[in-house]
Amino acid sequence: MDQQFFQFAMTFRDPYKKDVLTDFANQLEDDYGFPRDHSNYADLADYLELSGEYASYMDTFDEMYQLFQERKEQANKITMKSEENEA
Repeated sequence: MDQQFFQFAMTFRDPYKKDVLTDFANQLEDDYGFPRDHSNYADLADYLELSGEYASYMDTFDEMYQLFQERKEQANKITMKSEENEA
């Protein structure tokens, strides 16, 4: 799975829903400086911490990043099983 973190985060956007993951995703959507082509935790966390706008969202970022990693692992397992079945 080659999806970047930003693409994953955008799956949580919703103009009506009011939970922390959605609020965070909506905030990221409007931040054109966010490193949209990165998925490295340290790079993303540094950007969020240094921007100052995301201080209240750091726990939310950690939660969303964990979900991102889990989704990536699931996709990799499916790909590996698929490749094994083809062999």
